[in-house]
Amino acid sequence: MKLENAREAYEAFSGKASDIVRQLSLAGIALVWLFKSGSATAPILERELVRVALFIFLALLCDFLQYLGATTIWIIYFRYKEKQGSKGDDEFLAPPEINWLGWGLFYLKSVALLLAYALYIIPFLISKFHLT
Repeated sequence: MKLENAREAYEAFSGKASDIVRQLSLAGIALVWLFKSGSATAPILERELVRVALFIFLALLCDFLQYLGATTIWIIYFRYKEKQGSKGDDEFLAPPEINWLGWGLFYLKSVALLLAYALYIIPFLISKFHLT
């Protein structure tokens, strides 16, 4: 296996995981909306649903910050290499630290969503449908 193959694999899996985080976040938002009570003008959310919404908001915020931060870092690095005289097809190694923010936010959003489901959504659904 070549190093490039390993990089392609983790890029593919992390991209798919990010897609799934977004899909599960939207499903969680739909669940919160579905189980709200009150009226259309004055909806009421149970405490568990507010917590679900908070963790989903954090997951989506980390998702956005991951891509915004990584884009900004890579633009800055691109300009830096350009000013050093690098051309479009030059080969070079980027420092591994350049991706730390992106990977950190990737894991934060994943953990936030896992917590939303494990601590609140699954127990909430079990209690609503009396699955215990």
